[in-house]
Amino acid sequence: MSFIQAKPTATFDFYGPIHKGLRLAHAQLLVRLGCADVDSGQAVAELVADVRTQCHLAEHHLANEDLWVHTALEARAPGASARLAQSHDHHRHAIEELEELCARAEGADALERPALMRRLYLRYSVFVAEDFAHMAEEEQLILPVLQSLFTDEELASIEDCILSGLTPEELITFGRLMIPAATPRDRVVFLGAIRANAPAEAFGAIMEMAAKASLAPTDYARLCDGLGVAAQG
Repeated sequence: MSFIQAKPTATFDFYGPIHKGLRLAHAQLLVRLGCADVDSGQAVAELVADVRTQCHLAEHHLANEDLWVHTALEARAPGASARLAQSHDHHRHAIEELEELCARAEGADALERPALMRRLYLRYSVFVAEDFAHMAEEEQLILPVLQSLFTDEELASIEDCILSGLTPEELITFGRLMIPAATPRDRVVFLGAIRANAPAEAFGAIMEMAAKASLAPTDYARLCDGLGVAAQG
């Protein structure tokens, strides 16, 4: 199958929101790595912990795409996910290298720490560049294929399967990435869908711990206005 020749008939996009969130998190973390206070053991430990968290989120995202997106794609177009699988394997190898560098930087003494943190920064920059290219390929080439093979309802069902597999804590964590990276309109759509499908307590927790925690007060107030809910002070 030629990805270029795919003619989409559906419009649902489950790649865009999470990819925007991952791009934002990657960019922010890369900047922090570049200006890290390598003379502070505590600052390095906190930063290394954040790199590990980002690696965990990236692995979680890859696993969900493997399980739900690639499986569905293979069912309609056998062989279409082979290149994606190879790319995901490459990403996992990169994550292993990052985790090894994290461990070395964390255990380094004051003399070794600057060089190891520079290595971590450069390795993470390559990982980010490769992930940006991979996500762009998924959105520009793979998404049109999915939209030509599945209806909007089927694509939404795939996303529902992914979301239903997240724990409340994971949903909040991903929400902190996705909500600030989204446009004001898309924030309302995203949170509106959660409110329609999640218990009231879960929706309230996401609003408080993900939306409010990650948005500027004016942006949070605009979101609440769009959802028709009262903004909590």
